Amino acid sequence: MAKRAAILLATLLLALTTVPVGGAQTINDERPNVLLIITDDQRESTLKNMPITRYWMKEGGTLFARAFATTPLCCPSRASIFTGRYAHNHLVRNNSATSELDQSTTVQRHLHRAGYRTAIFGKYLNGWPIDRPPPHFDEWATFGASRSHYYDGEWNVNGSVRTVHRYSTSYIKRRAVDFLKSSEKADEQPWFLLVSTAAPHGPAIAEPSHAGAPVPEWTTNPAIDEEDRTDKPPFVQEQSAPLWRSRSARRSQLRTLLSVDDLVGRVFRKLKAIDDKRNTLVIYMSDNGYLWGEHGLSGPGISKRPPYSESVAIPLLMRWPDHFSAGRVDTGLVANIDIAPTILQAAQVVPGPRFRPDGRSLLEKRARDRLLLEYWVDIGRTPTWASLRTKTYQYIEYYAEDGLTPVFKEYYDLKQDPWQLENLLGDPDPLNDPATSEAARQLDLDRRCSGSSCP
Repeated sequence: MAKRAAILLATLLLALTTVPVGGAQTINDERPNVLLIITDDQRESTLKNMPITRYWMKEGGTLFARAFATTPLCCPSRASIFTGRYAHNHLVRNNSATSELDQSTTVQRHLHRAGYRTAIFGKYLNGWPIDRPPPHFDEWATFGASRSHYYDGEWNVNGSVRTVHRYSTSYIKRRAVDFLKSSEKADEQPWFLLVSTAAPHGPAIAEPSHAGAPVPEWTTNPAIDEEDRTDKPPFVQEQSAPLWRSRSARRSQLRTLLSVDDLVGRVFRKLKAIDDKRNTLVIYMSDNGYLWGEHGLSGPGISKRPPYSESVAIPLLMRWPDHFSAGRVDTGLVANIDIAPTILQAAQVVPGPRFRPDGRSLLEKRARDRLLLEYWVDIGRTPTWASLRTKTYQYIEYYAEDGLTPVFKEYYDLKQDPWQLENLLGDPDPLNDPATSEAARQLDLDRRCSGSSCP
């Protein structure tokens, strides 16, 4: 325990000397370990095909049934996860804007400065240079920006750039388990482990053991069968995804997720073996959702980015005994911006003034009535848009090249039309048009919000 006492003393001294300039403070020696698992492009509906993950995370924790990516694109969403901020505040607005992220504002930085042992295995941020270590991690094995995310990828392993021939999810699993083994010898130093898989990002390649695995029969939903899209914006009307493409993407993604399911099971067995299960906060989530042909949208550059439910909704589960109820389904509005505040509150870390989250801790009671969703034109055909999402409706504005002037609007009654088939502002019947002036005013304010003024 001498090492433990030394760590706590060092943490207190660090807090006293750094909090005024943006450090992080904690004084409790019962801090939990934190395991954050992030998948890539996993739509919310796929959880039912992951029995091991459901057993450990849903039966033993809380499922957040209305969880959203505030920007449905990999890099902006991950920046929101790490900082607790909307993209209009952290400024990583597309997959090429990695350098805009202020690395001193991330959850891993604050945990590291508060005495946590930190590690990341898998994906960090799109475009992050392969020869640069991810900041504020003691251990890492991260893959580069090549398309070889499943096999033969270029990885930075603790400062050594090498080719890893092993299937990436299996390699990440091994690194994660090895980290947990080494944590047994760390004399109770708390740890933060970020496990970030390539799966099920396309082109999805299954592990050999799952390559021929049967997948559940697919029954299409009303949004996939939508024939009349004249009420949708022009970029949607121009699309017509063939059903075979959506079916193929679904089959491949589900098979890659079987390897993620194996990873979750192996990690939990190790947590159980080292008796870290009760005081470990585990979060499972995706960076964004994915369209399988809904509204005619499927394929590279278009399966994420649009504002529709399958693109913005994400799986989110949290497990921490005595804090998140086992088997509970939470129906409140939550988002990726809530992850960092939740982790820091759990760790009893008080960040300095540089940490200014827009989200809120899910350990606290909350009554959020809406969420802001936002996207800036990137590659593909999806224009810049912003949206208000509540439990009962979604209001969307698409903008001209200036990013400010609305050129098309959508409004969906989510209670009567959960598949978003009828844009009440775009159909021929003017009598069913809802009043949107208040929603438009609120959306304009929320696009400029910061901190406590944000939804």
